[in-house]
Amino acid sequence: MVESQKQGRPVRTRAPQVDLTDSEILQRGLDAFSELGYEGASVRELAKRLGVSHNFINDRFGSKINFWRAVVDHALEDLQQPIAVAIAADVDDCEKLEMVVKTFYSIAVKVPQMNRIIAAEFVLNSERVDYIYSKYTAPFLERVEPIAKRLMESGRMPRISMDILFTVLSGPALALTQGEIARRLGRAPHPSVAGWEQLTESLVEVVLRGLLPAQPR
Repeated sequence: MVESQKQGRPVRTRAPQVDLTDSEILQRGLDAFSELGYEGASVRELAKRLGVSHNFINDRFGSKINFWRAVVDHALEDLQQPIAVAIAADVDDCEKLEMVVKTFYSIAVKVPQMNRIIAAEFVLNSERVDYIYSKYTAPFLERVEPIAKRLMESGRMPRISMDILFTVLSGPALALTQGEIARRLGRAPHPSVAGWEQLTESLVEVVLRGLLPAQPR
């Protein structure tokens, strides 16, 4: 038996045996939700892509929304530590912000499926955007805001609101998912690891020139 969550209350569910690890199940769910969107990924279609019976999602997770939350946590939870390390670094605020930006984009490259999910969910008013915001976005901004405010007060960073700062940071990360238009504009269809690193460095350079215009690059 495993526990899942529905409307804030633990729900006891059966845990059917499948020939997939938990990580494989969640990764397949991530692929499905990123391609189809939440509404497009029916429980039946999810089961098909997982290679399981049609009642597997409800038996294992309690509901589709619980499965979606588990997928999001699978994609994002392990990536919080590098951000925390960058924010906690004992360096000047300019260097710290540079580390945060570089880490943010390096993470974005590793989870393009999650970027697509965020791009779709952040335009909707739903419990899903509330979940991502409360568990990941708000805590991230709460830790970055003091750094940004000190830089603004010292005149080293333009005075901008937190929603603009988040837009500046998240916009290029979400653009990493726009492979088809990028390919038409000249990007390689399937960039190598070195290609992704070069793209990330270019994004970091452009963003930091806007956030820290007085700092030598």
